[in-house]
Amino acid sequence: MYLLLNKKEMKIDEYLLRLRVIMRNKGKHVMNKLFDDYITGSIEKNIIPSCIICGSEENITKEHVLPKWVFESSSKYSFRTIINQLSQPFIRTTVPACQVCNSELLNSLERYIQKTLAHVDLKKRHYSQDEWENIIRWLEIIDYKFQVSDISTKFVVRKGSKFIPEFSEFSIAFIRDFFSVREVTAKCRLSQRRIAIKNKKKRCNYLIVGKTIEKTFHYFHKSGHFIYLEIPVYNKMFFYFYEKEFKSSKAAMREAKKIIKSVYGIDSV
Repeated sequence: MYLLLNKKEMKIDEYLLRLRVIMRNKGKHVMNKLFDDYITGSIEKNIIPSCIICGSEENITKEHVLPKWVFESSSKYSFRTIINQLSQPFIRTTVPACQVCNSELLNSLERYIQKTLAHVDLKKRHYSQDEWENIIRWLEIIDYKFQVSDISTKFVVRKGSKFIPEFSEFSIAFIRDFFSVREVTAKCRLSQRRIAIKNKKKRCNYLIVGKTIEKTFHYFHKSGHFIYLEIPVYNKMFFYFYEKEFKSSKAAMREAKKIIKSVYGIDSV
């Protein structure tokens, strides 16, 4: 059993190594094309979807920003974009990824996370260091996908809302950051660079995990800042700060509680 477990860990380590190498080697190309397509290039250009990991334009598939198993593949779950107050179903929120990067790299990590969540009973033991760091990697990839989604999604408003018609030509991310190309590109590049970093030990104090008795999936997220997930199918919850640092894990916990209370009006975690 011990040898089998190590083989599985080596396998996921190999996939993660491949992911980091690709992100380092292809990251600049991927970012430049993304920004040229949606931020700095011609509005009228014909956009060819490309993989958010390697930049390939071949065998493109739809990668869900939030994995379908997290929200149980249900079309009833959606999130509200603060910029225009419109709801977007998770099931329809995708980004382009080539078949290899999707099925081999991203899906391998998701399967690993699912097994980890299913096998770890927090009443009996905590996550190992490797499991802890890989959960962080997984949450950082989700942020990156949301960043790309915001950049590639055009601004749309509710019916009856007053707005300048020309805004519909801009991306949500561009309007979110007050039409600052520098802000949009810097945030997305940073989210991409996080994925290429191997050592996550310094970030471990900023990940909060626990059990949930909720029967309904819950989520909120502020790009580049934090993410909160409650996954009833595994009775687990996560809160992770992407950039902010704290003097201790207790300080991070207090901040997380404040944010959760401001969103839901409850004091939990």
